[in-house]
Amino acid sequence: MTTFRRLAASLLFAVPTCISVAAFPQPASTSVDRKDCITSGSAATPQAAIAACTRLLETLSAGDIATPEGAAVYIARGNLYAVQGEVDRAIADYDIAITLDPDRAVAFFGRATVLMEKGEIDRALFDFDHAIELDPMDADARVGRGRAYYQKKDYAAALADYDAALRLVPNNPEALAERGDVHERAGFYDRAAEDYGRLIEIEPGNAKAWNNRCWDGALSGHLEEALADCNEALRLAPDDPGTLDSRGFTYLKLGRFEQAIADYNAALARSPRDPGSLYGRGLARLRFGDPDGGRADLAAAKALDPDVTAEFARYGLSE
Repeated sequence: MTTFRRLAASLLFAVPTCISVAAFPQPASTSVDRKDCITSGSAATPQAAIAACTRLLETLSAGDIATPEGAAVYIARGNLYAVQGEVDRAIADYDIAITLDPDRAVAFFGRATVLMEKGEIDRALFDFDHAIELDPMDADARVGRGRAYYQKKDYAAALADYDAALRLVPNNPEALAERGDVHERAGFYDRAAEDYGRLIEIEPGNAKAWNNRCWDGALSGHLEEALADCNEALRLAPDDPGTLDSRGFTYLKLGRFEQAIADYNAALARSPRDPGSLYGRGLARLRFGDPDGGRADLAAAKALDPDVTAEFARYGLSE
């Protein structure tokens, strides 16, 4: 079972506003607010930073607001709202920033990211397109658009964007993890395992990467290597239900049914309504000589996910 797919808003922590603390004139009454608003981590809390941005916008003259620097304050507050989950307020600030400075890629990127959180994928794609047009070297925008295409199940377009992001930043962990996911969805299991292998080189303590390489290794028939990867993932994150499911699946493919059942039991103890674990255990039970238990598991799995039989058939396993 693969376990990657990060929230799009996570990228907002790294989004620059393209403004320095000294970009405006520096009256003493606003210098602290300017720093707290624009400098990440300067304020004690995100709420304090938002309040500083608001006071700054109230203090600035109309002439200062109607400038690229004024737009940057709206972007800074929009980023803060986005991180706090106040998506409508974030969008309103990005809208103003884009009106004030329509050539600022980061405003389109920020709005696209928040629109993704709202599930407005087509609007997000429109903004990601603009962000990339304005700044073709922005790897984060490529990753963001790749996520949007992934949500639309346009895996070819998603792969093109992840490939572009990795050409710009070859060791981008998010791009590697998510391209691995897309490769798997497209049925390119060996390529997915290669992506997770590169990620493991960068982050050797990343248990999810080890688990995902285990899963894709099992799907591509590299069963002993997959088993070793699952064991390492469980060493790093003991009792993780996703990895127990992956190792149970690997044992099932290896024909080691008793061990498969044990791992599926452990996975289901932690995630009792997972249809994949139920179906896998059902197959293992059937093959281990427990037809009643196997049929009960298969029926429970199908009740939770009517497509689970077709999914396992794609993996080369059937009743």
